[in-house]
Amino acid sequence: MMEVRLMSYGALTDITGSGVLGFAIPQPVISAAELMSLLIERYPALEGKTFRIAVNERFVTGQFEVGSGDHVALMPPFSGG
Repeated sequence: MMEVRLMSYGALTDITGSGVLGFAIPQPVISAAELMSLLIERYPALEGKTFRIAVNERFVTGQFEVGSGDHVALMPPFSGG
């Protein structure tokens, strides 16, 4: 069992219920794709939403491994100016 710090931004905070929370994962390491599935299972309203996952301030995808103590951020689309 591991725990990561889960941060969400924008409208995603309304879905998760908090901007920052602990998220327990039942295995010591998980891929970003598996984490995405767990997040959608826990927060079904994320299904169909557009967002990216960042781990320790770096966007990740697919087989990137997320470990205990990592900071995971759910990032909605944004634009710069």
